[in-house]
Amino acid sequence: MKKGHEAERTLTLERRDAALEDAQRFAALAVTTCTPECREAVTLAVCELGENLIKYSGNSDQTHAGTIGVSCDGDKVRVRAVNQVTSLEDAKRVSDLVAQISGSGIDVRDLYRARLQQLFEHPELPRTQLGLLRMAFEGGFRLSCSFAHSELSIVAERACAAP
Repeated sequence: MKKGHEAERTLTLERRDAALEDAQRFAALAVTTCTPECREAVTLAVCELGENLIKYSGNSDQTHAGTIGVSCDGDKVRVRAVNQVTSLEDAKRVSDLVAQISGSGIDVRDLYRARLQQLFEHPELPRTQLGLLRMAFEGGFRLSCSFAHSELSIVAERACAAP
């Protein structure tokens, strides 16, 4: 990875069948100078956030679901998803989950296992809520989020050394 700050590369995620494939290609191109491990983690994050944008973002009549940005700053990579939210309840649910994942002293592995156990015991649950947990546990990302003026922003950051 190059040292220093690179401008954020942004993808506007369209609501169409090939959108997640577009997101995968975008992720691969955005971090070509990173290690294979980092490239895999960024692809995971972009795909999980992209899927969430398509499924849960604001008005489904809009042609795009939101934006995903990727930037590299020294030895750190950042993935950011931004979308319009029509449900304050959904925004609060996401914010609470991110706070739980990011809470000091919380073992993400334990949260991940507990959620998997809940899903095994209750397969009828309407949402798996695994994407953000996967990003933190499998991808090694630190998560944060903000919500203002009907716009939800989720940021995932992790170390990413040069190959």
